[in-house]
Amino acid sequence: MISVQAKLMAEQIDNSRELTRFYLSKLKTVDVYKSFEIEGLKLNPIIWEVGHLAVSQNWLVLYLGHGESERIPWAKEFAIGSTPAEKKEDYPSFIEVWETFKRIHIKSLEHVNSLSDKGLAKAPKKEIPFIKENNLKNLLMHSIRHEGIHAGHISWHCKLFGVKTI
Repeated sequence: MISVQAKLMAEQIDNSRELTRFYLSKLKTVDVYKSFEIEGLKLNPIIWEVGHLAVSQNWLVLYLGHGESERIPWAKEFAIGSTPAEKKEDYPSFIEVWETFKRIHIKSLEHVNSLSDKGLAKAPKKEIPFIKENNLKNLLMHSIRHEGIHAGHISWHCKLFGVKTI
């Protein structure tokens, strides 16, 4: 039986992505490869943020969450702890990253919507030290908060590019 709780979590995952997409929609005309530097610290460029969200959702929701994850050839370039590339040529095309970002999200929503209460109680494929309890419910909650963190990073790009958001 499909879980009401899973449906609510899928709705929140999509709602979190909606905020990310809102900020990204304001940045359509900017250089997605530009890396701002603030007090000697380089910030991740927009392409890295989008690629990281695609790779992370694939790993957290689909792979660890027992769904049908994808083999993304450039995943290591956007993984946790990775250093963003210095040159545009060192990235995959933004269109490829963007299409993966959208596709993984749709697959993730389908997977979460298919979970039962028993499925939400199941342990992820690997133990994750930063979730409250080692189950898919808490893994999905982490995925939601992770998206929010990066939506905030993208919102800073709007400020740094001088793009008004509200």
